[in-house]
Amino acid sequence: MSGPYGQPGYNPQYQNPYPAGGPPPPGWNNQGGQQGFMPPPMPHPNMMGMGGNPNPHYAEGGEADKYNLQFSDRTIRAAFVRKVFFLVAIMLGVVAIMTAIPFFNHDTRLFVARNLGMYWAAYGIFFAVYLSLMCCESVRRSFPANIIMTAIFTLAVGYMTMMITVHHNVVSVLLTLIICTICCGSIIIFSTQTKYDLTNMMGIMFILSMCLMVFGLVAMISAIFFKVKFIYMVYAALASLLFMFYLAIDVQMLMGGRKYEISPEDHIFAAVQIFLDIVYIFWMLLSLFGSSK
Repeated sequence: MSGPYGQPGYNPQYQNPYPAGGPPPPGWNNQGGQQGFMPPPMPHPNMMGMGGNPNPHYAEGGEADKYNLQFSDRTIRAAFVRKVFFLVAIMLGVVAIMTAIPFFNHDTRLFVARNLGMYWAAYGIFFAVYLSLMCCESVRRSFPANIIMTAIFTLAVGYMTMMITVHHNVVSVLLTLIICTICCGSIIIFSTQTKYDLTNMMGIMFILSMCLMVFGLVAMISAIFFKVKFIYMVYAALASLLFMFYLAIDVQMLMGGRKYEISPEDHIFAAVQIFLDIVYIFWMLLSLFGSSK
């Protein structure tokens, strides 16, 4: 599948899961607090199934036409990047506001903490909408359907994050937020400045993701049945590092000029992927540094 700008687009028919179904991170921490909830599995497109274009700016009309086409592509790509980061900022802002509400209203905090069914309802909505956005090109590229679906998706993730954070005190949540912001900001700057093409490592990332998923199952069994929480802490640390690497890859695919690129038509696709990278990093870091209320 190619966009009208000669760039290879994502092929969401090929799916590769993120490390999924680890032990329940939100409540299992070094302080030995109460049990929280397990973050949902995050499917990640299998970029090994994409086609590369080693020279996407080639034109046959001479150097002048080639230069004009390159300039046009750079302009389109720059506008695309701004749009994606603007969407990501709005989505993260909504999640941050929803997460802060229980800390300012005790009744809301109790309601969220005691209604586990709403968490699973939010998870079901999240997963269904996510699959629709990733697998249905007509949905994510059609206005206003793509905006409506993205809004529903953001609210679902926001409620899940709110449910996770109510089991931690406000100081640990703020500490995790600061650490996550510094890490993600550094990764974004690095991935945009480095000349190394990280998108070439998707095969390695797939293998590491599968290994981490198996390790996560072992850690879950150890934490729940044998009360060995240290293994889960190792899992959470490795998962946060892996998702930081995924964030760097997704940012490079957004910026373009690499072996694999995201089509400028797929701004919703790119925004959702980067948004989930950051949210999952926050969840994993919270399980490491969080302290139960």
